[in-house]
Amino acid sequence: MNISILMSVYTKDKPYFLKKCLQSLLDQSLVADELILVEDGKITDELDLVINDYRELLNIVSVKLSKNSGLAAALNEGLKYCKHELVARMDSDDVALSERFEKQISEFLKDESLDILGGFAQELSPLDVTGNIRVMPSTHEAIYKNLFSCPLIHPTVMYKKKSILNVGAYSSDLKRRQDYELWFRCAKAGYKFKNISETLVLYRFSDETHKRQSKRDLFKQGQIGFSGVRKLNQPLWKGVAAFYPLIRSFLPGPLEHFIYRLFKRFDPRQRGLS
Repeated sequence: MNISILMSVYTKDKPYFLKKCLQSLLDQSLVADELILVEDGKITDELDLVINDYRELLNIVSVKLSKNSGLAAALNEGLKYCKHELVARMDSDDVALSERFEKQISEFLKDESLDILGGFAQELSPLDVTGNIRVMPSTHEAIYKNLFSCPLIHPTVMYKKKSILNVGAYSSDLKRRQDYELWFRCAKAGYKFKNISETLVLYRFSDETHKRQSKRDLFKQGQIGFSGVRKLNQPLWKGVAAFYPLIRSFLPGPLEHFIYRLFKRFDPRQRGLS
């Protein structure tokens, strides 16, 4: 079964992280047929050198945007170049575990009705130290019930290209959380979700991660969740709960990160695992 990898890179990405990412794609037990790599605006010479080192090895197809347009626009443009029906998302600073694609393809072969498939991710520090495993609900029903908390980790996801295009793909109006909004539209369209109950990706995360999200972005995230919950006719409290990251952001940095860690044990995604 053939697959395309869809990824975006931009000038602020770190060459070392990109190299680790690309090497992990090359080390797969089942290597993808192509990597559609969108250059979101002009990139550095260092990033370009890394890409060229892997161009033939990974069959990299570079899609170059004249200016930085944001992740949603970059992914939408890249989707046009994906030759295969199964598309695997990947972020340029993450690391795919060696059997990721093989395991995901196996799930699609077993269940033809499956549209969107993710999995667990283990946090990875900038110094390559592994941390907590982000556990997600596995069944369609549990994912649907917990959509307000975004129970799919975007860089672990593999999906059917046709399904994503049929709902309009990513919303280019959004600077962040494009995937969160997309999953609500997919749920409204009746698509089938699943998460593999295994770690598929090492996911870059540090104490600085929360600082990269402005309060405006977090407010928009809450709006997406609230609107999505209402469209699906789910309980109102779930829409209100979508604003939790915004409320947490008013805390001082170290305290915000501590509260994030503390409340992980109450994460509704982990309580609804079946």
